[in-house]
Amino acid sequence: MDSDYSYDSIAILEVEISSFSGGGYKVKYDFNRNMITWNDGYMWNNNFCKSLTQTKLGIIRDRLPKSGMIEWMKAYNRGETEEYGNPTANPMYWKITVIYENGESFVSSHTKHFPKNWNKLKSIIEDTTECSFRLR
Repeated sequence: MDSDYSYDSIAILEVEISSFSGGGYKVKYDFNRNMITWNDGYMWNNNFCKSLTQTKLGIIRDRLPKSGMIEWMKAYNRGETEEYGNPTANPMYWKITVIYENGESFVSSHTKHFPKNWNKLKSIIEDTTECSFRLR
């Protein structure tokens, strides 16, 4: 699968992080509906939906391929965690779901091990949602 084509054909991107206590965040980008949905596991009253503006869409289109997200998702699914990630002492969990325009989906997740380029993805999320995407 060509990675440029893969990024361009994403219809929905959902990224979730959580701690062992169950607190965490989930953000969903629906590119067909131009919507961002935010779920805050710490504060139920901090959940929201908002428009995915052209500026925010530009941030995603420019920086998501540079994050290497699809490449490290594939690597994690192949078990190449040491090459693409770093172990953590805390029992934190991440999960990414990508749904393509053709309906195919791709999921990757791990516990106690985060991708080396996680901060690039985190930065995109924070810049487009205007919220912190860090576990407490």
